[in-house]
Amino acid sequence: MSVFKLMRVVALLSILFVLVVGTWMTERRLASWERPTTVTIYPIAADDDPHTAKYVDSLLASDFGPINEFMEREMRPYGISLTPTFHFHLAEPGNRLPPDIPDQFSPAAIAWWSLKMRFWAWMQDFNDDLIQPDIQMFLLYHGANSRSEVEISVGMRKGRYGVVNLYAQRSMHPRNLVVFTHELMHVMGASDKYVLTTGEPEYPFGFADPTQKPLFPQTRAEIMGGRIPITSFSSEMPSSLQACKIGRLTAEEIGFMAQLIDY
Repeated sequence: MSVFKLMRVVALLSILFVLVVGTWMTERRLASWERPTTVTIYPIAADDDPHTAKYVDSLLASDFGPINEFMEREMRPYGISLTPTFHFHLAEPGNRLPPDIPDQFSPAAIAWWSLKMRFWAWMQDFNDDLIQPDIQMFLLYHGANSRSEVEISVGMRKGRYGVVNLYAQRSMHPRNLVVFTHELMHVMGASDKYVLTTGEPEYPFGFADPTQKPLFPQTRAEIMGGRIPITSFSSEMPSSLQACKIGRLTAEEIGFMAQLIDY
């Protein structure tokens, strides 16, 4: 191997080492919950409905305050006190859409999409005038008559970003926050706790109160289970984060283990 090729390999390995170590240190810091996590929110009008654009323009960073209230409430039993949990910064509203999310059952397509998405997310960060965030969340708002209910939302720990499909309706805002928080928890390291083929919460980790007797109906949703189990074969969407909980396994996945206190 020539000296030039050796130097090139060393340089590439050095860059890779820096990136890997940087990612590891960032994930470790986020999981420590020692300081607020900075989240940049990108509100995007995902259709041509003028009402969608108007709604997106009306959003404020304070609209996402209930997420901090939820997190602070759920942290308390684990001996963690962090106020606020997240610093939310709102980017300028836009209509540029991220790369389309592929079929979730195709690993190759997801890998290619992830590469494209990382570059796209980097470009958005490069072009805005906000401070460097820990996490980027791209919120795609759809009008009431759109097909947004069948759109997939994702939160990616590798890359620390989320793409979330939501309704451009003020009445839907509390439920939008539930979906937003679910994907944000993915970015923080939490896994889904529902049956992929049915969407029903998986017992026991997808239940907010798995030891409740009788087991049904539940009154709350585990945030990564996504829904409130009503019977063994039916469930409903929680109306707000007030009806949600971070369960034991999710708490472990995102680092809530400073002091474990049972409910």
